[in-house]
Amino acid sequence: MSSRSRLSPGLGCSYIAVAGLALLTAACSGDSDDASGSDGITGASAPTGGATQSQTTSETDNASSAGPTAGAETDGASGSTGALETSGTDPIKYDVAGAPDGGSGSECGLEPHVPCDAGASDPFQAMGLNCPGEGGLQVAGETTYADPLGLTILSSFGEGDTYLPTEGSSYAVLSTGEVAQLFDAPDSPGDAAFHCNSWLPADGMDTTSFPPPIVKNEVAGDCLQDPGLVGTGDCSNTIKDQFDQSGFKYDYQELRLSATVPEGASSLSFDVAFMTKEYPIWLDKPYNDMFIAWLESSAWTGNISFDPNGEALSLNAAFFEFFDEAGDLPQFSGTCMRYSAGTPWLTTSVSVVAGETIELVFAVFDVEDVNWDSVVLLDNVRWGCDEIGEPVTEPPQ
Repeated sequence: MSSRSRLSPGLGCSYIAVAGLALLTAACSGDSDDASGSDGITGASAPTGGATQSQTTSETDNASSAGPTAGAETDGASGSTGALETSGTDPIKYDVAGAPDGGSGSECGLEPHVPCDAGASDPFQAMGLNCPGEGGLQVAGETTYADPLGLTILSSFGEGDTYLPTEGSSYAVLSTGEVAQLFDAPDSPGDAAFHCNSWLPADGMDTTSFPPPIVKNEVAGDCLQDPGLVGTGDCSNTIKDQFDQSGFKYDYQELRLSATVPEGASSLSFDVAFMTKEYPIWLDKPYNDMFIAWLESSAWTGNISFDPNGEALSLNAAFFEFFDEAGDLPQFSGTCMRYSAGTPWLTTSVSVVAGETIELVFAVFDVEDVNWDSVVLLDNVRWGCDEIGEPVTEPPQ
C-alpha cells in the first residue's frame, strides 16, 4: 500500500448532516432542480409499525468551491422504468417486460409508484423507496457502514443523459473516497492521481472479512438446483477468487435494507452504474475495487450483480463501456473520473418469494490498497413480476 498526502475536499458543495451522515447535496453551483425545501437529511424510513434506527442529528457542514449542476427534474414517473400509471382508480397492468399489457402475456398488478425524491436527503428515497402511502416499497434502511464522507445524493453526473436518474430526480452514490472530490476534474492524465485518490477514516473493521451476512466462501454447487446450499455461502461464487488475489479490503462502504416482498411480486430489480479511477493502471490486473449486491433470501444468499462471465462488478467486468483515455468523453466531463472508466446504467434482477422478508446489501470497497477511488450509482429499486432463473445483470435494452 503506497502512502501519500491526504487530499482536501476543495468543493463549494454543502454538506448536511443528520443521523450520523453528512451528504454532499446535488446542487453545488449553478442552477439546480434540487428542491431542497428540507434543510436536513432524514434518516432512513422504516416500514409502518417497523423499527427505526437510532439516529443523532448533527449540524450542517459546508465545503468550499465549485461542484455539479443538477440535471433537469423529471416529472412524475417519467424517469421510472418500473412505475405503474393509473387510469381512474385502476392501475394499468404491466407485462413482464415492463410495458403496458395489451391483453396478451402475464399481467402484473403491483401498486403504482410515484417518485418522491425531488430534493431528497434520504439515500433510500433517492433510490425510489419509502414514498408516502406505498406499502410495498417501504423498507428498513441501515447506514451503519456508510461513512458520511463517501455517501451522497446526486441528480446528474458528467454531461449528457448517460447518468441521469432512472427513477424520479435523484439517486444514491457510494464512493471508496471522499465524495467532495467528485467534481474536481483533472487537467491532464498526469494530474489524474491528484483527484479522487483519497481514503476514508479507518472504521476498525477486519479488512479480511465482510460484515454479516456477506461472506466470500463459495457454495459447492447450484443453489437453484439444491436449495440446501442456500445459506452456506455465496451462491454466485463470484467474490472469492477476485478477493483472494489480495485478501484485503479497505474503504468499505455500504447501504443495506430489509423488506417484505409484497403479494404479486416475483422479482426484485435495481439500477446500478460503476466507475473507477483504477483505469488504466489496473486494467487486466488482479487488484480491482469491487461492487457487491448481496441478497439474503429463502432462495439465494450471495452476490446478485455479476457479468455473463461470472465476474463481480469491477474494472475487469464485461460491462465497462466508457474508457476516457483522451479525457474527452461527456460522461465524465467536469468530474474527477475524467481519464477514467465506467459502465452505463445496468439493471440487476433476481427472483424473490412473495411474503418473505429479504435483506439486500449494496457494498463497494477497495481491494489491496486505499488508493484510486471507485464510485457506484444506485437507483430505481423496485418489485416486478418477471420470472427469473439465476440473478441477471444487463445493460438497458
